Amino acid sequence: MNILMVEDHRLVADAMKVMLAEIDPAINITACYSTQHALSIVDAGKRFELVLTDLFMPGIDGIGLLVGLRNRGKRLPVVVISGSDDDKFIRTAMEHGASGFIPKTLPGAEMISGLKHVLAGGRFFPERFTAFDLQLRNGERKPALGQNANGLRPGQKQLQVLQLMADGNSNKQISQIVGISEATVKYHTSQLFKLLNVKNRTSCVREAQQRGLIHSFEGEAPSVAPAM
Repeated sequence: MNILMVEDHRLVADAMKVMLAEIDPAINITACYSTQHALSIVDAGKRFELVLTDLFMPGIDGIGLLVGLRNRGKRLPVVVISGSDDDKFIRTAMEHGASGFIPKTLPGAEMISGLKHVLAGGRFFPERFTAFDLQLRNGERKPALGQNANGLRPGQKQLQVLQLMADGNSNKQISQIVGISEATVKYHTSQLFKLLNVKNRTSCVREAQQRGLIHSFEGEAPSVAPAM
């Protein structure tokens, strides 16, 4: 069994390797210390039965990894293992296709049980998200992001660029996640500026959030990375 583990803290990664050996002593773990490295391994064609990722990492975060895998057509289970169990982060991971979310405070035996459940085709989230998970699987979602009351609708790739921009990713990081060139990212960004009648990234994100085009976490101001 091949598992891809993305964790920027090497001590935590080493501890995870020991714990994962309890699933299968012959397990093969590919450890990456950045999302960029993980995506490059996936792009090289290596196959995995499971992906484990931290949520908060320098550069591209765990949500960026989920988006990157989806853009590459990789339908493999991804479990987020995070030091945070904040509801808004769990919901975001679920909405981006995670198969599980395990707080690092969970006892090791329960982590192993949850991962085995995911490997068997199940899903593993905190119990309080049972109803929300059912809504996602049944397609009972609120109106999709990407179109406001005035009918404004950027293209799908533009929406991805817009959301990743709001998440604080640079053009280079967005190109790595979406799998397009930096020149294409800049093109989509310029089109978004025209569509939203703005002149910079910060105004673009703020206007998009006000129009309901992208996620906004309870009024938090976006941290927008510079274009480079």
